[in-house]
Amino acid sequence: MSGPTAQSSDTRHATGDRVRRPDDGPSLSLTPFHAAGIGFLAVGLLLALYQGLQEFGLVPAASWITWTHIHFVTVGAFTQLLFGTLPQLAARKLGRPAPSSRTTGAVFLGLNGALVLAWYGRAFGEPLWFEVGLATIWLLTGWLFAALVAMARRSDGERVRDPTVGFYLLSPLVYLLGLGLAFGLFSRSLDVPGGWLGLREAHVHANAWGFLGLAAIGTLYDLFPRLVDAELYSQRLKRYSFPLFALGIVPLVVGPVLDMGRTVTATGLALYAAGYLLYVYTLFRTYRAGTPNGTALSVLAAQAWILGPAGFAPFVLFGVPLGIPEPRLETGALHFFFLGWALPIALAGSLLVARSLEWPGASVRSDAGDHTRGLVPTAGVPSVVGTRTVLAWNLAVLVVGIGFFYQDQSWSALLRGPGYAVLLGVWGYYLIGIVGHRRSVRTRTVAS
Repeated sequence: MSGPTAQSSDTRHATGDRVRRPDDGPSLSLTPFHAAGIGFLAVGLLLALYQGLQEFGLVPAASWITWTHIHFVTVGAFTQLLFGTLPQLAARKLGRPAPSSRTTGAVFLGLNGALVLAWYGRAFGEPLWFEVGLATIWLLTGWLFAALVAMARRSDGERVRDPTVGFYLLSPLVYLLGLGLAFGLFSRSLDVPGGWLGLREAHVHANAWGFLGLAAIGTLYDLFPRLVDAELYSQRLKRYSFPLFALGIVPLVVGPVLDMGRTVTATGLALYAAGYLLYVYTLFRTYRAGTPNGTALSVLAAQAWILGPAGFAPFVLFGVPLGIPEPRLETGALHFFFLGWALPIALAGSLLVARSLEWPGASVRSDAGDHTRGLVPTAGVPSVVGTRTVLAWNLAVLVVGIGFFYQDQSWSALLRGPGYAVLLGVWGYYLIGIVGHRRSVRTRTVAS
């Protein structure tokens, strides 16, 4: 393919640093976390359907649906996928053995048992069960962070200095902070200057932009070039972006707690946004140099939405009226983040996991004797969606978000109804494609 070859020369001259070959990427083996993550994505689809019908008064209202939907997709799906993936990607990156299957199984049972307890306590007004479940998730996240730190300490210095390792270490560390803040959201026992609303905002920033955002960004820096069979446009921009993310996420979390939005939070937002712009530019130039496909396009298009909330933040922080109630701005911002950014990335990752055992010759034996498989092939990247579907998805995200902002207008239902229908249709179609690809892999495995 001509794109990667041309990019190799241009990148070296333009950036002056060494670039990683696309076949140098991480490896992955299937774990119960990945199966559960895909399952939770399916449950999230059903909950989203019910929530949409509930908004239009077509089904009985259930007070616990909204909280359940958000956390089954975040803690249920995204956290599952990261718990199953981060240790293996870090192990591959650092040249260390991944956690054993026994350890992985124990953590899997603990995380999902804790999720059930936290859901039951929150949904049925039982603070004790909620806090036991939340504390268990916090401890398991502490294990994840400690495992990554142990790998880094036992690895050589050159591997540890890779910015991707920094993203992997920072992600669960910020999640620990976000989970800690969650204790004050249900019991409301934490007395902070920002009050309950400040705690909630800090919790969302830590979990969404911190845990999910940083882990995904670090991973995509490595995996996205393989999706388009190219080299990363610039390792130098990757190195420059990491400190901006690291310096930005701290005030983004601390500012709302301290009720210092115009100073601390705004500073964090500016730093994080600067790092994100470098990251998006790097991915965009990488995409242009490679071979396009539906999976890569869906991931690239999704990158526009993580800064969707940031577009409204300055108006909220500095009290500039937009004519939209602040609760609706918050709802729309979360919609843009999760359905616009996080969900397409999770679906693409699930597709790659489902196909990860398909390509022969990709197995690698770790120091512990475990087999892993290449997460992304060097050719023939699997795809479920095409250009038109990606366009339809992103237009639907936009119109549903506008519908959130103007709920009091009669025409908002004309946006949200069809928009929801498109989102749910593509979401379900993607999940069917993931299951279908996985079944084809099993059939071929049995046949061989």
